[in-house]
Amino acid sequence: MSESWRGLRLTCPACRAALAPAASGAACGGCGVRYEEHDGILQLLAGSRGAPGYDPHFFETLERVEDRHFWYLGRRSVILTALRRSVPDLARRRLFDVGCGTGGLLAHFERSGLRLAGACDVYLESLRVARRRVDAPLVLVDQGRELPLGEGHDLVGMFDVLEHLDDDVGMLRTLHRSLTPGGVLVLTVPAHPVLFDEMDVLARHRRRYTRAALADVLRQADFEIRLLSHFMAPLVPALLAVRALGRRLPRTQPLERRNVEFRVVPGVNAGFRAILALERLALGRLALPFGSSIVAVASRGA
Repeated sequence: MSESWRGLRLTCPACRAALAPAASGAACGGCGVRYEEHDGILQLLAGSRGAPGYDPHFFETLERVEDRHFWYLGRRSVILTALRRSVPDLARRRLFDVGCGTGGLLAHFERSGLRLAGACDVYLESLRVARRRVDAPLVLVDQGRELPLGEGHDLVGMFDVLEHLDDDVGMLRTLHRSLTPGGVLVLTVPAHPVLFDEMDVLARHRRRYTRAALADVLRQADFEIRLLSHFMAPLVPALLAVRALGRRLPRTQPLERRNVEFRVVPGVNAGFRAILALERLALGRLALPFGSSIVAVASRGA
């Protein structure tokens, strides 16, 4: 493991023993398997055994729009606001991002002064993009296997990932075990099952959440909830209108609709950014009752 990997708590995906630094990656002290680092990405693989949770087709688009599209700009501001409101000692913690994608959010955190422990994803294509954007350690992990995170993390993030997983409670329990007592989890998910449609299917979502449902799975995993709030409220009427209109007009292909959603339209983009800035100010003081997404901050008991 290179110098940048020292202090990153990882386990062997084959036997779950702790990993130790090695000349060109990491070595397992239990079963002796070695894992190589290539182009700044640690390849922590034992063989995938699960259905894909995302379509790599969109990685190139994400790299182009993450720093411009109102949805991505609004989400990253909401996450930082939620953390600053709920975690008084945030400056002393280091975030490990589970499912970092192409790294746009991670890069914003780094620029904002949030300390990063590292990040992982199941797609090499996305991590190669993220490698160009951040200095944090990056890890390629298997789809469908238990996440190879060791114990001792004090801040873990999972942003619009949980809805892609078949076993959401199982993943949350894994994250709970990876945290120190008092450690914090911050996550975002899409909201309102009534909004679930072919766009969610295209995005390979397994579900959308209500606030009550997300609170329930967090508590099943023994988390103590610090903050649970909707955000992206302006999108709810827009999405309901689009779905109602879609039932009356000739159907467009889901991929065409997805590409339209990624488009940055200057006037529309600026308008939504202004409205979402007001929403973020409100979130700094209270939990919002509705919105197309949910942000949660929860902790492992001391």
